Amino acid sequence: MSLDPLEETALERKYLTALANGDSSAIGGLHALYGERIFRYAYRMLGNRTDAEDATAETFLRVLKRAGELRADGAFRTWLFRITRNLCIDRMRQHKLLQLPPDAHYVGPEDKAAVKITVQQALETLTPEYREPLILCDLEDVSAKEAAEILKITVPALKSRLYRGRRALRDKLGGAFERK
Repeated sequence: MSLDPLEETALERKYLTALANGDSSAIGGLHALYGERIFRYAYRMLGNRTDAEDATAETFLRVLKRAGELRADGAFRTWLFRITRNLCIDRMRQHKLLQLPPDAHYVGPEDKAAVKITVQQALETLTPEYREPLILCDLEDVSAKEAAEILKITVPALKSRLYRGRRALRDKLGGAFERK
């Protein structure tokens, strides 16, 4: 769903108010607003579609379970990403169902799937300290302030991690994307 921020905020408030008043069908509206972004975030964190789908479903299940506590105060999206982040961290501690093959690498400028695999593999090798800010800010377009809140760090610390993470990712990718 592609809405401007004001429309998104108004819809979020509407759904949160409905949920808080006992209308469990409003979870569908929240899922329509945020489901795809939460899935992408979880997928990039976990590198596995099945785990990302499970984490996304569990995120919205937790929202539904805590519906009576929800307030439409503007912090919902941050809370939603924080739930997802915690679920992903828990899953990363468990056995991964599927890993990208270690020999998967970029094979040519026209092979977009190979590019994605190469970048995902390089991203997965970064420590969570660097990987999480990159996923939130560079891939999910979350603001630095909001990403810092999600990660429970200061904005300057986030910016430092972004800088170092980008540099580390560039180093890991090496010359994989240089044309010969």
